[in-house]
Amino acid sequence: MLKLAKFALPLFLVNPSFATALIDSELVNAANKGNIRLVKQILDEKQIQPEELNTAFVASVKKGHTEIVERFLQAGANINSKNDEDYTPLMQAAHDGRDEIVKLLLKASADVNAVNDEKDTALILAAGKNRRQAVELLLAAHANVNAKRINGMTPLLLAAQEGHQQVIQMLLDANAEKDYQLENGATALMIAAQHGHLRAVYTLIAAKVNLNLKTSNGMTALMLAERYRFSEVAEILRKSGAIK
Repeated sequence: MLKLAKFALPLFLVNPSFATALIDSELVNAANKGNIRLVKQILDEKQIQPEELNTAFVASVKKGHTEIVERFLQAGANINSKNDEDYTPLMQAAHDGRDEIVKLLLKASADVNAVNDEKDTALILAAGKNRRQAVELLLAAHANVNAKRINGMTPLLLAAQEGHQQVIQMLLDANAEKDYQLENGATALMIAAQHGHLRAVYTLIAAKVNLNLKTSNGMTALMLAERYRFSEVAEILRKSGAIK
């Protein structure tokens, strides 16, 4: 919807945001392969430059090697460093559903509301991917439940779009703005209805969302359900008091 050179290049030639993507080393390779014994040996015996340490750190996060991630944090890796996709380690772990790494990073005070160029946050990424435990952990760490991407999408709208009913409920329980409207007027209810996500629609109705808000071109959730021929969704909307 809505990236590697074999040798490290001089930093003055490289955008710092992507410097970590350009390092290939024994440490990075060990991190990628999950070789904790070799990682510990290298860190204990060699002087590692920050760029190399951070590159190996983000690689271990992406691969899901929790013990290695912890060792890199102990070695002083930058907990909020960005990878070549502009994700912090916490954002990457939340996106991938690496719950133990999410716990570890939050305990080590990772920036829970860090954003990338698209204004994604860890919670936005987790909500869109139905990473329920990560969502729970992030909310407990006071992630901004109403964070917005550049396109205006919030965690709730993304969960509604994908039909992630349990995540929707978690976000509502955390006081997500249930009737928030995009620039075109679309709400979580409209998006869920348009995609035929019956359980998501039911959950939003139970939260007493406004059933009759309209988009900028005059469409309601009921009208969208009917247009896309989701008869069960249309029926529950009518029974709940929705009108055209």
